[in-house]
Amino acid sequence: MNAKGKILVALLSVVMMLTACDKKEESAPVVNPPVTPVVSNADDQSIPATPAPATPTEPPDTSSATAELGTNLLSFANGALVERASSNYGGGWDAYRMLLENPKYGWANRHGDKPPFEIVFSFPERVEIHSFMFSTAATESPQRTAKDVDIEISEDGKTFSPVMAVELQTGADNQLFKPNTPATGRYLRYVVRSNHGDNEYWEIMDTRAFGIELTNTPMPNVTGTYQGSEYGKFHLLQEGAQLSGCYEYNEGIVQGGFDQHALNLTWREKGENKEGPAIMVLSRDRKNFKGFWRYARDDTWSLNWDLKKISDEVGSCPHWKPDTADGNLVAKGLASEGRVRLYGINFDTDSDRIRTDAQPTLNELIAALKANPAWKIIIEGHTDASGGAEHNRDLSNRRAAAVKSALAAAGIDADRLDSKGFGADQPLATNDTAIGRSQNRRVEIQRQ
Repeated sequence: MNAKGKILVALLSVVMMLTACDKKEESAPVVNPPVTPVVSNADDQSIPATPAPATPTEPPDTSSATAELGTNLLSFANGALVERASSNYGGGWDAYRMLLENPKYGWANRHGDKPPFEIVFSFPERVEIHSFMFSTAATESPQRTAKDVDIEISEDGKTFSPVMAVELQTGADNQLFKPNTPATGRYLRYVVRSNHGDNEYWEIMDTRAFGIELTNTPMPNVTGTYQGSEYGKFHLLQEGAQLSGCYEYNEGIVQGGFDQHALNLTWREKGENKEGPAIMVLSRDRKNFKGFWRYARDDTWSLNWDLKKISDEVGSCPHWKPDTADGNLVAKGLASEGRVRLYGINFDTDSDRIRTDAQPTLNELIAALKANPAWKIIIEGHTDASGGAEHNRDLSNRRAAAVKSALAAAGIDADRLDSKGFGADQPLATNDTAIGRSQNRRVEIQRQ
């Protein structure tokens, strides 16, 4: 997004690497094919079988290995955050990379630090964890793979109780461990005590924790002004499930909505191909955001959206003022691009019933259509790939038709409206991760 910022990050990474005793690669190496998960518990520390030899391949599809394990609570898209890490290499090896559900990426310690290393995660709700999964096939060498890891749980993030100790194998993805008793709490801690022989780096790639949420806390209104590092101030307005706003760098615009614990956004800046998706999660004190973003043409996520709230007032940018017609980003998107993606229209699970928090987004669309009576639109429904293809196409058809009915009920001539459901046939991202699935669940409006 910000070329200057990305160059600076790259230069800093080079400096860090040059100061190390040996070269630490920022890009993750090739991944082994996934291995069959092996179940372990506190008394039986079984080790998975040796995987097949490494071959050049895309990130492995782990959906079949995890489909029956339940929700991965330790996913950024499901609201998990890294609260602290006693040693963190950063950049392409930041601890947050462990939460992307991609075994190509993971964590490494800062050069020169020695174990034990502590990494503390938090959840948006109190959870019950039934199993843990680790991947290590993409560590830079077998010797750097973390070996002995203690897993601990806490209610307050201060006092931790042991869950189990695991021994990780080298070169193996989807290593599954089950504690004797489900772990309950709000904070999870990994204590990395050893690796398989390297004296400089300890590494863990993708990690997951499967289970259920025990609470359901309402999302607060996050309207306000946030300081956003090199992107200047972010001015965000939340209405229902919808969030819209701007940031000061390069006439930036953001538009999206909440999907459970994460905020899915589309960002756009001045210039060609300056757009893409973003996903943000609210901090536990409900004051700040941690965010990932990427270009629409690229699958590489950057994690430098750290937004610190500085005011409850939304404010404005020269290119976006919420109390004027300029603040209707649905109208602006349809006028300039002929298409707009709406994450603020949510439905009940596996249903075409529009949730009440979708009304602000519908109101913006209604206002755009009333202000431009010559416009005709197609309402597109899109789902993720959960469930069968025929079911998803039917569901997306019914959801698109429900939006059409809501617009007609608000006085928009039905002759101006068409609707179509695409199911999971037009994904924006992979359906193998929670982040990808949340991006794929959406309504899009196309101007004819």
